[in-house]
Amino acid sequence: MRVQLIFWLLLLLLGAAIGDRYGLPGWARGLTDRGFSSVESWFGRLDEPIPAASENEESNTATEDDAAEEDVVEPGDEPPASAPEPASGDLGNAANAGLHMNDAGLTIIKESEGLRLEAYNAGGKWLIGYGHSRTAEAGMTITESEAEQLLREDVRGSEDIVKKMVLVPLNENQFSALVSFAYNLGAGAFSRSTVLDALNAGDYTQAADNFRNHNTGGGEVIAHLVERREKERALFLTPA
Repeated sequence: MRVQLIFWLLLLLLGAAIGDRYGLPGWARGLTDRGFSSVESWFGRLDEPIPAASENEESNTATEDDAAEEDVVEPGDEPPASAPEPASGDLGNAANAGLHMNDAGLTIIKESEGLRLEAYNAGGKWLIGYGHSRTAEAGMTITESEAEQLLREDVRGSEDIVKKMVLVPLNENQFSALVSFAYNLGAGAFSRSTVLDALNAGDYTQAADNFRNHNTGGGEVIAHLVERREKERALFLTPA
């Protein structure tokens, strides 16, 4: 196509230079007229609009665009309606969400657990500091400040347990007493305790008295647990 176009253009230019209309004899004029018509028709096609896409193509394009927009989820958007609801065990009482164990509660744990700066084995488990076990190992030694830091890290798990399981609002002293209690019992025993039962029933006074129900080990009353429960009960009853 390009070779033909160049050929007709040359004839057209030649005729324009040397003839009246195209400056050529009759036998050649027909060739240049054909060249003129070919050039004119070629440039005429260049001016034609590009054919529109078919209705089916437009419909498909619109559908794909709509689908793409629906799939885009910007940060901060609401989750889909099908997103699962949080488990009931994760709810607790929203009023307790910002609470943390205070120094009075930490003191109860410190006095009850005792401080050991060298790792020791108890019941087949290595412990260090104030009963810390997660990173304890044979031959390990720490400072007193490190022992307190480990204790503060350890009680976070018990803080979460209390926040999740207690359904009534607490003050700081009540919360700290319960964290000490849960830290000693563990999540399972705390969830079954008479303290939690009374508290979630809204009976704070009975909950305080029920600390005294949890001072045994192996079916026997243990003196240091009796002392610890009295301290926890007293803190629980102390106005914040």
